[in-house]
Amino acid sequence: MDFNKLIDRIGIYNHMCHESLITRLLLDAGLTAELVKRWKEHDLTGVVSRFVATDGGITRVYPSSAGEDWTENPETYESSFYKRSLDNDIYIFTAPFFNKSGESALESGILVSRALDLNISGVHLKPAVVGVKLSVPAWKERFITATMKINCKDEICGCLSNDKQVDCVLLDDGGFLLMSNRDKYIAQIGQFFGEIDPILMWKLVNTSLYSSNKMYDYQSVCDPERESKAASGQHSVHIPTIADVLQIGWWASAAAWSILQQLFVSLTFPSFLEAAVDMEGDLSEDLCKESCITEQTQYYFDSSNQSFGGVLDCGNCSRMYRAEKLQDTNLVFIITDAADTCIWCDRRPLKQAEQPSTGPDPCKLAENPRYRKRPADCFDEHEKEDDTDCGGSSSLTPSLWATVGSQLVLLWLLAGPRRYRS
Repeated sequence: MDFNKLIDRIGIYNHMCHESLITRLLLDAGLTAELVKRWKEHDLTGVVSRFVATDGGITRVYPSSAGEDWTENPETYESSFYKRSLDNDIYIFTAPFFNKSGESALESGILVSRALDLNISGVHLKPAVVGVKLSVPAWKERFITATMKINCKDEICGCLSNDKQVDCVLLDDGGFLLMSNRDKYIAQIGQFFGEIDPILMWKLVNTSLYSSNKMYDYQSVCDPERESKAASGQHSVHIPTIADVLQIGWWASAAAWSILQQLFVSLTFPSFLEAAVDMEGDLSEDLCKESCITEQTQYYFDSSNQSFGGVLDCGNCSRMYRAEKLQDTNLVFIITDAADTCIWCDRRPLKQAEQPSTGPDPCKLAENPRYRKRPADCFDEHEKEDDTDCGGSSSLTPSLWATVGSQLVLLWLLAGPRRYRS
């Protein structure tokens, strides 16, 4: 139902509505509508869309066609760019999600945002975050133009498009690629730079331009490791031999026990088999997983220095690099000898994404123990606590007579005489 029609019908003072929130919502909707009128008067070259996200929860995108492809979280306080813009008084560049399957997300553009800071009678307010989405091809042209030197006679005069000798990149504060002078890197915008140029990213970490923080998930699931045939150990389940298979008695005994087990389960838990059939498809993939520990590494700017430089020594060759943080942004500009000019460098990727891990070193953890803070008050008992529903959530309640009857049948089968063909 249309929101305006609903408000006109029931009114904002209805008992089902939160008056202050509805009033704030209508106010933000009116203010952002006026902002769109201003946007229509000014056409910006190289901008895919413009947007505003308010403190009241309104996100308005212009033009409206760009709103159909809006992939950010509609809840402003759950959106990454919104929270980062509020916490930093700079322009925040956000890389698009990189899909390893090859599907490009560059058509939506590079998101740039900044919080609107107001000072009213000495009180600082940030009522909204405004921003744009830049066209990648247009931004690349401006990027190359901004790095070129005029009337230059040196060997290197800037970042030429697809230069075979020089790599120029823009990284954000998390180490993700945002722009490059080479088309093969443009297709990887949004990917962690440690998987594109590992040796350079290692150097940036070692020189304290970036620092890292590892986070472990002790309740994760992973694909089971494949064991080699030569390293297979003893099996806990009995595997029948050829002699067993050729005996009719063995087949009869196995079939009887299988039927008996199914009969026992169906009598004891009547709804179990039906639930198992319904859940078979959902559990098939989960059963192939195993419990494991995973780690994910977060990178961030560590040093307050603005300039960094050095040499990447790869044994038989070397590469020079220079890095410069861009003021009032979360970007760092890097110019270096092209990776193709030195093929001897280590190509092992530096990963940021979640991956299986053995966990932190227990010896290092023991050096800096962390203790759980005890609560100030005890909550183990309260006079108003109602524990009548505790333990009543199980749906597999066996029938008493079915359980007793199945036990008697099993006892009769086990106690009776059994003959086997010799």
